[in-house]
Amino acid sequence: MYGGTFFFTLVTKNGEKIFIDQTNVVVLMNAINTVKARKPFALIAYCIIPDHVHLLLTLPEDQNSFSQRIRDIKRVTTLALRKVKNNPKLMLWQKRFWEHTIRDQRDMQNCFNYIHYNPVKHGYSEFMDGWKWSSFSDYFNGLNPNEYEVDTQILEEYQKYCGE
Repeated sequence: MYGGTFFFTLVTKNGEKIFIDQTNVVVLMNAINTVKARKPFALIAYCIIPDHVHLLLTLPEDQNSFSQRIRDIKRVTTLALRKVKNNPKLMLWQKRFWEHTIRDQRDMQNCFNYIHYNPVKHGYSEFMDGWKWSSFSDYFNGLNPNEYEVDTQILEEYQKYCGE
């Protein structure tokens, strides 16, 4: 049996704020969807911050290659941005990525919350629903942001599991 749910952090090369540009974010989202169509996975949650990306995804039961999917997301994004920027030598990502295997429902909830709290943590938004490039609104659209509480102390402690 394979499958599984995984939390990923992908960081831009030298921490460059590449995804501050909305066009670049759209390229990344298109790359995620392209790879997902070729090598299926469920995208449970995401957040795109200017210098890094968090993904929470589940592989199909008969699959075990999350590395290939992440590598392809990075490759497809890089190739597309090289064309958009007319820069064939553009280096977009750090060579590696950070991965955490989800162990149980509590672990899943903590990663889910961490992803959606990330724009607040980094000062890009006052509330979790205030950041456009996050899956928060996919789950809680129209919810008063104060109604979805997270324990920020747990998330600060959880940071060591989150690769940033």
